[in-house]
Amino acid sequence: MKTLYASDLHGRVNLYGDLMELASRSAARLVILGGDLFPTIIPNPVTLINGRADFQNDLKGQLRFVESYLAPTLRDFLSARPGVRLLYIPGNHDWIPAVKRFEEALPGAMNIHARTVSLNGHDFLGYACVTDSTFWVKDYARRDRTADPYVPSRFAIVSGTDRLLESPGGEYAQNSASMEEDLSGVRFDAPGRAICVFHCPPYDTGLDTLHNGRPIGSRAIRSFLEDRQPLLSLHGHIHEAPYMSGFFRTRIGKTTAANPGCNPETLHALILDTDDPEASLTHTVFGKTMPMGDLQGLMPERRMRKVRAFFMERVLKG
Repeated sequence: MKTLYASDLHGRVNLYGDLMELASRSAARLVILGGDLFPTIIPNPVTLINGRADFQNDLKGQLRFVESYLAPTLRDFLSARPGVRLLYIPGNHDWIPAVKRFEEALPGAMNIHARTVSLNGHDFLGYACVTDSTFWVKDYARRDRTADPYVPSRFAIVSGTDRLLESPGGEYAQNSASMEEDLSGVRFDAPGRAICVFHCPPYDTGLDTLHNGRPIGSRAIRSFLEDRQPLLSLHGHIHEAPYMSGFFRTRIGKTTAANPGCNPETLHALILDTDDPEASLTHTVFGKTMPMGDLQGLMPERRMRKVRAFFMERVLKG
């Protein structure tokens, strides 16, 4: 089945437009979105520093984006192409109320977070959660392994019934299963036909390499892939990983795993055939394999990501 995969579009209309154009041009029968679907409105840095940041506008902005652009645009796209299916998961930037609004507004697509769905002879398993960090959105932040502590942060915000709420003392993590626990009960009847869509990449695989060269992925996900050996595992979350490691795909035993990365100006996506992803997997920018040479200088948003990392470490750390 011809499939198009992208992640971390973060509400960028230009990237969604390019994705839909590519889906039409490539005759893809399945489109998969790997999380961080909606825009993020960052509060005034001064309020983050003085502890008075208000994150309600971020949620309101995501709800507006769903209602005014994403849901109607994708609804029109799918209506014009009755043979095309759309699967998606949220990401760690996406607030739960915005995800629910998207589900309600676009019933023709399917949120596969924490569920397995069968399509064209394949089992697709989705998982939106990521390892905990100092970033303030905690709806999909989890402890990686059960024994791991939560990460203290100046701001720990979760979705309530009708507004965003603080989650003091790591309640968001302590009262939720770890990633390891979430994945422990998952089994595939036919691993060779299973496809994982996990926002967080597996630890120390090159798919999770930060701007500073440090791996930041999930040990629980890596262990899961090593043990269950699905056919394919698709990831996102770490935008710069392909530029830092020099590759967007790797092998974990029998599993082909990939993270296309993200660029705010140029769509980074994967085209593949689910019947033979290893042979067919192609990146829209890099082709089948990454070019040789140092790509770090080409990394999109390199300076911005360094500034953001410094800010998260010095200002957001609890």
